[in-house]
Amino acid sequence: MAVWKVVVLLDLALALGVGGGYLWWGRQVERLGRELVEARAAAAGPREYRAEGVVRAVLPEVGVIVITHEEISGYMPAMTMGFRAVSPKLYEAVQVGDAVRFSLGGTPPNLAITTIEKLGR
Repeated sequence: MAVWKVVVLLDLALALGVGGGYLWWGRQVERLGRELVEARAAAAGPREYRAEGVVRAVLPEVGVIVITHEEISGYMPAMTMGFRAVSPKLYEAVQVGDAVRFSLGGTPPNLAITTIEKLGR
């Protein structure tokens, strides 16, 4: 076999190996990134956040209280969203339009309202 044919075959094998390895490593980096985010959340363990807001809807049939809340420091910006409650009694404690102070507990992103109280506004 001519030397140039050996060189071409080696170059081709090297290019395919490097290209395949690059593609494989790219997928591994993406997977490892997801695992790192999950591990950091799990390592942080259960957390508790406190915030104030206004009740927009109480939906005990689906297990959600919708609240327009201020920024929850260290967790999320101000927005309107639904939160699960740990106890059915929490749904009875508030009505639409109530200004409230509430606590979220759990391991992010699986948080639920643990306490809620009306504010005298």
